[in-house]
Amino acid sequence: MQKTRTSILLSMAFAALSLTTMNSAFANSYIHSTNTEKGYVVYPEHFKSDKTRAQVQAEAVEFVKNGGTETFRSQNYPVKDTSHASNKTRKQVTDEFLNESPEQRKSRLEMYRG
Repeated sequence: MQKTRTSILLSMAFAALSLTTMNSAFANSYIHSTNTEKGYVVYPEHFKSDKTRAQVQAEAVEFVKNGGTETFRSQNYPVKDTSHASNKTRKQVTDEFLNESPEQRKSRLEMYRG
């Protein structure tokens, strides 16, 4: 009987200690436990970062320069397609359109009409 009582008290003390530790861990973060179905709520203003905004932006620019995608920065725009990048300037393309022959113009317009 004594062994059973001791083990029950010991397990209850361990459970109470683990719950206390868990709540203190939540108190130091930007995620706090609540009495809702979800069980927690997020407070972004409580987040503490080791980096400044400028450092994070510089890392993002470096990531994109090294071939990374930019979709995480601007979710409202499609990914920039660089597979058909041109090495001509806007002026060169405009001059080509202005100086094309009538046959070239007719074939170009027929191509777009289908």
